Amino acid sequence: MTAFKQLSRFGFIGLLATAVHVSVGLGLNEGAGMLPFWANLIAFCCALGVSFVGQTRLTFPDSTADRSAFARFSVVAVSGLALNQTIVWIMTSVFASPYWLALAIIICTVPGITFLLLKFWALKR
Repeated sequence: MTAFKQLSRFGFIGLLATAVHVSVGLGLNEGAGMLPFWANLIAFCCALGVSFVGQTRLTFPDSTADRSAFARFSVVAVSGLALNQTIVWIMTSVFASPYWLALAIIICTVPGITFLLLKFWALKR
């Protein structure tokens, strides 16, 4: 598979997982009245499942979709979330920068790091 095709699939699955996360989170919070913390945690887990299935089947089809791959995939996903939160905190609290700037930095760095970790570690055959 060409690098462009693989990156395109990675982005598509990421957008799909994001849509699931937002839909489930808002549905649980606004529709079911669940506290935001719990709604977001459940939404993250749902998106994680969508992302894992999509990435192992479409982006990295030669990878193994077993328990150890899911564990490594989960480590990458949670690390990405932690990196996102750290960037937001540093940019908005330490440097008093606008939130949009933190998001721009995240968009320009975290997906690439995640892709590389998935390709060369988490989902490497």
